[in-house]
Amino acid sequence: MSKTNSFAMGTKTEKRIKLVPPDGGWGWMVLIGTGISNIFNQSMLSLFSLLYGDALESMGYSTSGAAIVLSSMLFVSNFGGPIAGAVTKLTSPRFVAVFGACCCTCGIFFSGFSTNIYHLILTYGFLLGLGLGFIQNSSFVAINSYFKERKSIAVGLAMAGTGIGQTLMPHVVRYFLEEYGFKGACILLASLSLHGIGGTMLLQPVEWHMKKVEEEVVVEEKVHLLQDSNNVSEKNKANGNAEQNKNGRRATEPSITVENGVDKSAKSVSQSYKELPIAEGLVPNEKSNGHVVEKTIPEKTLLRKIYDLFDISLLSSPRFLNIIIGTSLTVVSVQNFSLLFPLFLQKAASMNKQQTAYCMSAIASVDIVGRIVLPMLQSRFKISARMMLCLTSAWIIVVRQVMASQTDLYVLLVLSGLYGFGRSMIIVARNIAISEQCRLDQVPSAVGLGMLSMGIIVPPAGWFLGWIRDYTGSYVVCITAQNLLLVLFLVMWIPDMLYLHLQSKKIKPKETA
Repeated sequence: MSKTNSFAMGTKTEKRIKLVPPDGGWGWMVLIGTGISNIFNQSMLSLFSLLYGDALESMGYSTSGAAIVLSSMLFVSNFGGPIAGAVTKLTSPRFVAVFGACCCTCGIFFSGFSTNIYHLILTYGFLLGLGLGFIQNSSFVAINSYFKERKSIAVGLAMAGTGIGQTLMPHVVRYFLEEYGFKGACILLASLSLHGIGGTMLLQPVEWHMKKVEEEVVVEEKVHLLQDSNNVSEKNKANGNAEQNKNGRRATEPSITVENGVDKSAKSVSQSYKELPIAEGLVPNEKSNGHVVEKTIPEKTLLRKIYDLFDISLLSSPRFLNIIIGTSLTVVSVQNFSLLFPLFLQKAASMNKQQTAYCMSAIASVDIVGRIVLPMLQSRFKISARMMLCLTSAWIIVVRQVMASQTDLYVLLVLSGLYGFGRSMIIVARNIAISEQCRLDQVPSAVGLGMLSMGIIVPPAGWFLGWIRDYTGSYVVCITAQNLLLVLFLVMWIPDMLYLHLQSKKIKPKETA
């Protein structure tokens, strides 16, 4: 009496080498390079009135002219984000960052020779705006590729360079203007901007510095035990004939042989498919009769290539749209408050320029501390970027609403510091929140689409907030309107975050069961 076939299931572990981001290493040099670029380039946004104010007045323009030039710069910077994302995918973050730094240097240099507002729009508005947009996108993509566990800390350290520049560069600009005039100041600032090119050169491809990690992978083995080879082969033939007679076709089952933990039959099958002759634009397609035919793949149209290059499919996700619109609302609220704050201190709180400078320095100095400390707390307690944005937005709403009714210098200094602490996390976490919702290869396009949404939302929202201030004549009402944008942001995000939390609680019991 012959014995039947039996299968023995076994497990085996194999050691494999896996390449992972260094989460440090050369990544710290990337942070230094990004910080240097931010000090001398990103800080130019806050220096506009100080550097170009007198030049615009000599050209016959005042506040309206400054608004036109500044708006053109913000427009180009934000709308250049998707272009920067596409170019980053085609080339590398370092190429895009170096090109952006060169644009910044050229924009600052040639702006010194401006004789009318159109020259400033072309130099400061277009060249500098395009450079800042390219640097912002590519530097975040580079940092995101180098860091995984300490990503928020890395972004905070890199963004601290912008805070340092906003604190130190106003004094440098004032000295240059007093000693060398407008043209000389622009030339010297352009020479300092050259350091940004050197900093962006440090953004080497992460593939050069990937870390090798050895991990054990469990491999299942299915061992085919033949107790009586003659009887089994005869029985297989009989079963095959019976199956053929019953169904009108032959049922075969390839024998499985395991040698050194490798399934040889599976290997031969996979190799047979790889060895099939595949013409360009053709793929094998196995039909039910066992024959392999060639199936033609239509070539992508130009629109389809553009669609894939910019990852427009991201916009089909309601959650992604919710995130980029929400982050844009936070940026609009913060930017408009930064523009309004000096006027509020001087007009509503009746402070002089020196006292106003103290409050602005309090915001900038504590902002730097916040960009370093808050990401560490986020990493320590495993808080998501979306949650940090919600918490800091609530913090800002309370601080600004209390600040709107204060006139005492020391109270305003304390509140300015508290506001700067919360504002820092808005700047750091917004791109991280966007990158958490997509694959690694989609990050350049996702950040670019986020910048595009800011470019669409910022101008009309800024105009509306300015209209509220002019119509009501009240800084308190305008600050309240800015806070309402953050309230709208929380209303958009909190229900979705609660839904995700409830879904994760439902999944966990199923996994443990």
